[in-house]
Amino acid sequence: MSQQIVVYIEEEQLKAQKDNKYSLYLAKKVNSNFTVIWKSKGPVATVGNPSYQYRNTFDITTPSFMVNYTNDPVQEGAVTFTSGGRSLAISTGQTTTLDANGIFTPARNGGVSSDVLINNLLQANPHEILQDASGNNIWVNRESGMNIGTATLTPKSEYQLWFGNIQVTGSLIASNLSKLIVVSMLDGQTKTVTYDNSGNWVTGAPANPLSEKEVAALHARVAKALGEPA
Repeated sequence: MSQQIVVYIEEEQLKAQKDNKYSLYLAKKVNSNFTVIWKSKGPVATVGNPSYQYRNTFDITTPSFMVNYTNDPVQEGAVTFTSGGRSLAISTGQTTTLDANGIFTPARNGGVSSDVLINNLLQANPHEILQDASGNNIWVNRESGMNIGTATLTPKSEYQLWFGNIQVTGSLIASNLSKLIVVSMLDGQTKTVTYDNSGNWVTGAPANPLSEKEVAALHARVAKALGEPA
């Protein structure tokens, strides 16, 4: 599944969000909610992760997943959590058993095509975790954890975008989000959204998107205003 979200940030908000030292975050819905910061772009570029600018693209490819779990409490306000097992590669339509020792059996076909199924035999209600194929956390069950029996993880083609205080990618989403937008996608689809000068999320590109030359000039002006290298 390949999808793409293009995010424009108009000039006034581009400077305002960088002045606030806010990051731009992306989360993916699993089951019925968004729980974990999956991808992020910070206000200042770091090695391997460019900062957000006027035009930003999230390329989303999730042909397969990994599952894991944590025995640690996953509570409101918690920033991070620790995985308890060895991640297992798995795709939708496959099943695995988490045995009484906390070990996953190899993934097998035969499940529901849209779901990842875990037959849980581990006591103490472990919290299941869904990861992308690289092992980055996408979602964690932050409620009661798994009972003995079957747990279902259903990845959805819905994505949440927002600005917020700097958090580590893979950590739990803070509950006090201000403005956000949810983007629903189809396979192979590209969607465009804009954070406009008024500080509102709107669908589509700005009325007059900048050319590449104008984007570069805008980048240089913002960098200069923040005292960063252009």
